[in-house]
Amino acid sequence: MRIGILDVNIKTGKPGQCWVCKESIEVRELHTVVVLRYGKFQKSAFKLAAAQGRARTKKAGLKYRRLHLKDCLATWLIAIHHYRTEARRERKGRPAGSGQLPQMTDEDKLVRYRLVRRRAATLRLILQENNDQRLITLVGRLKSLSAQMEVDVIEDMARRSPSSVRLLNEKIRRVEDAINR
Repeated sequence: MRIGILDVNIKTGKPGQCWVCKESIEVRELHTVVVLRYGKFQKSAFKLAAAQGRARTKKAGLKYRRLHLKDCLATWLIAIHHYRTEARRERKGRPAGSGQLPQMTDEDKLVRYRLVRRRAATLRLILQENNDQRLITLVGRLKSLSAQMEVDVIEDMARRSPSSVRLLNEKIRRVEDAINR
């Protein structure tokens, strides 16, 4: 995980303050500066500050943390790592309510999952079967499973080879023609 640019410096000018322990960093003391915002982000932050009349120096867009080298750097790194991994874990996956299916209760999701799995198994059986009587039964089962689902399965999302799709459609069409006669 890239956190920033780590610089080890000797403090010059006036004393500073450690970000973690809030104690002062004296002049001529060895300490570290972690630059968190740099490059394009710094440039955009600088432009924003300049537009608002706040930018006075070229460092206006920088975001950095000044830390003691002893325990403060390690403590801060562990805290930042934990914060960022937790944030990633919470943000992962599709945002709630943005899926193609309507919001469902856990029971409805389980029922739909089982119906979709049974439908997929039925489609596999149809692909393997050559007996017309058995095909009629399987296509009937497929239609009843599709009727039980409130929202149809999106066929474009299914991972099937074009030859399998063609064979499947051919068999279903053959069964429907046999039923309609």
